[in-house]
Amino acid sequence: MLFLLLLVPLIKARATDIIYTKEDSLIYEAYIKEFSSLGKIPVNELLIKTAKYFLTKPYVASTLEITDDEKLVINLREFDCTTFVETCLALSLTIKSEDHSFAGFCNKLTSIRYRNNEIEGYPSRLHYMTEWIYQNEKKGILNDLTVSMGGNKVSKKIDFMTTHTDAYKHLKNSAINTDKMREIEDGINRANSYSIIKKSLIHTIEPDIKDGDIIVFATSIGGLDYSHIGIAYWESNNLHFIHASSKYKKVVIEKQTLEEYCLSSKSCTGISVLRVN
Repeated sequence: MLFLLLLVPLIKARATDIIYTKEDSLIYEAYIKEFSSLGKIPVNELLIKTAKYFLTKPYVASTLEITDDEKLVINLREFDCTTFVETCLALSLTIKSEDHSFAGFCNKLTSIRYRNNEIEGYPSRLHYMTEWIYQNEKKGILNDLTVSMGGNKVSKKIDFMTTHTDAYKHLKNSAINTDKMREIEDGINRANSYSIIKKSLIHTIEPDIKDGDIIVFATSIGGLDYSHIGIAYWESNNLHFIHASSKYKKVVIEKQTLEEYCLSSKSCTGISVLRVN
């Protein structure tokens, strides 16, 4: 089903719209050199190999909030939970494609991270995971398996960003960005597509989760849909996941199983399961 990606319009990001360091470009070149021959393996296996490639890289929060104007930030040196998954996904899709150029990778990351494949200010980034899932499924990049695995819709008003503007650099001093984000939140609430598998049911659907599936962790925090994301990984017949961990301050294979992790978290209410096409 990878051919669906060909339907995504070509993205033409100007060099001035992309921020990266020399070290990032060297990491990219090393990754391509090591992985370029793996384009024929299944994408879920490639995603796991890519995630493992970045094990022990530092966890750093807010790595995208470094400029006043929205830019495509490439950071292969350090990750938060979302940028880790986005980067591993974009790199894996780059290897699966015939274009292994840095520009090709930037296009894939832009498509994953931004609404309509275009960088048009801070609100154009897919901040809420509910919309991130919807947009990436519409683009043919992912399939949301949550409902087919037994998940159900959750009735919850999503408005955390506009009710906590002081926590966001690009909202607290910008009424324009805040108004746009409020429109986006209203659209998410109207779409009513927030579906999760309750954490008490994870053990029943574990056999259906494959290596390389993307796991998104729903939260009980008011106004927020999800608070974490990782990549499913089977180890010694137990389901774990790979993630950029704020607890361990680095990319790790989580020591707890997926079920243990969710059940031990007071704020986790369940998960959504996504499969890469």
